[in-house]
Amino acid sequence: MTGSARNILLGLALGLVAALTWGAHAVVARSGTVAGFTPLDLAALRYITAGLVLAPFAWRSRAALRGLGLPRLLALAATGGAGNALLFGWGLTYAPASHGGTVAPITAAVTGVLLAIPLLGEWPTRGRLAAVAVIVAGVLLIGWDGIAGSHPGAWRGDIILVCAGTTWGCFTGLLRRWRVPALAGNAAVCGLSALALLPVWLALGLGSVPGQPWQSSLLQAVAQGVFASALATTLYARAAELMGATRAACLSTMVPVMAVILSVAVLGEALGEAKLAGVVLAVAGMLAAVLFTGRRVAAR
Repeated sequence: MTGSARNILLGLALGLVAALTWGAHAVVARSGTVAGFTPLDLAALRYITAGLVLAPFAWRSRAALRGLGLPRLLALAATGGAGNALLFGWGLTYAPASHGGTVAPITAAVTGVLLAIPLLGEWPTRGRLAAVAVIVAGVLLIGWDGIAGSHPGAWRGDIILVCAGTTWGCFTGLLRRWRVPALAGNAAVCGLSALALLPVWLALGLGSVPGQPWQSSLLQAVAQGVFASALATTLYARAAELMGATRAACLSTMVPVMAVILSVAVLGEALGEAKLAGVVLAVAGMLAAVLFTGRRVAAR
């Protein structure tokens, strides 16, 4: 097996763990919004926890982070940190968890493919373009579920989730463009996000958290801060290093599998025909894009 093939397989394994973790994260975040947590509460609990967990790694990698520069780190925090989390939490106040775990990551996949052209000079082959078209068809079917399917009215949240997915696709492209070390970059993103959110959250009296059971707040902090941010985002960034931004972005569409299963099993959300068909199409397109299609690198 060649080194390139080993990198793709290792990146696939790491990316799948990250994607499945994020699928569960969508369900946990939706349960938080239903319980009364605001998007700011969820983002603050997530990044304060993750920032503390990853602070030693940020300190150890401070030389590499200084080399990236503050403007680039802020851009990463906005697209893959606090900015993205606020959009995602806001979208879940209107849309069910199954939409959060499908619309956002699938949009990220398409955005990642498109942005890889100007940022990285990676031109998709005809096969990958066909796979992306299948993914887009899946998104449209899931969106139809938010208009006339099992969750009418969820289209408002879907629009916000498309924005969240778009910012995540930008984050993926920037990771590769700037060659950000996975663990160091994630530690900086979480730390900067925590610093940005904490003053506002404190000024608002910790939002709705004081009125929530401490067990609920702890669940959100651990599930989102430790698993979704500290663990999954680091694994995803490493997968992007190993596989390339386009494959890694497409891989994130495995999130729908876990999100849909858990949203039905845990939250009792309805599984409409349109949404089920959309998820099947999106995942099939993702697998084709990651495993069976390539890319063309523009001459420099």
